[in-house]
Amino acid sequence: MPDIYKHGYENFKIMSVLFVAQILLGVLPAVLLAIFICADLYSTPLIGYIFIAIMVAGAVANIMISKRYNVLLSGFRGEKSLMRAIKKLKNEDYTVFSNLPIKYKKNRSEIDFLLVCPDYILIIEVKNHSGKIYGKHKDDQWLQKKVYRDGKTTETYMQNPLKQLRRQRDILKCILSANGLDRWVDTMLYFSSPQVKLYLDLFDNDNVCSSEKELLEFLSTYKSKSPATKEELEKINNLFKEMHNA
Repeated sequence: MPDIYKHGYENFKIMSVLFVAQILLGVLPAVLLAIFICADLYSTPLIGYIFIAIMVAGAVANIMISKRYNVLLSGFRGEKSLMRAIKKLKNEDYTVFSNLPIKYKKNRSEIDFLLVCPDYILIIEVKNHSGKIYGKHKDDQWLQKKVYRDGKTTETYMQNPLKQLRRQRDILKCILSANGLDRWVDTMLYFSSPQVKLYLDLFDNDNVCSSEKELLEFLSTYKSKSPATKEELEKINNLFKEMHNA
């Protein structure tokens, strides 16, 4: 099994806070209503309006928090799915860095997964979106269409993840170059949900997978344009371990 280095998942802390906030906001209307009735506040119209306004504001806040929580939860599940797949790799030469924060000068980002092995340095961005995804290489946004059992259809837009991957690759290449390592860095976009269908117009070098089988086959057979030597590999791993522990 590969060596795996997990960095603190900051979004998990945010998810915990949002989960607690949902519970508190969920019981808020009942608590306010009990106070309103028990204290006979309904006899004062102004106070009644204030209580109603607070309950409406709480409901709106709960909806917004719930949406944010579901987005983070979906991403968390996607990363867990990818981690399960990576652990199936039999090659012990792999080193995996999860949720790795990177920065070069004023440019910062966080890589979902970074795989380092003799054949390649690979950034993996994982998405847990379902439904139909439409997009092109240069689009700023991609379209996600979902059709539900009752016939309802929703359309939402997501930022083109390939652009994020390109930015992360540029930052990582700058970090490697600054440490005397002029290495090629590859990228991979992985859709982890089995309920996703992709309709993408991409370049040949845009690596995209939408199933665990496809992902593992890619990781087991792909070779970069410029594989690293044993000495370079050791230096690269030590560099990323320092970043991971920072």
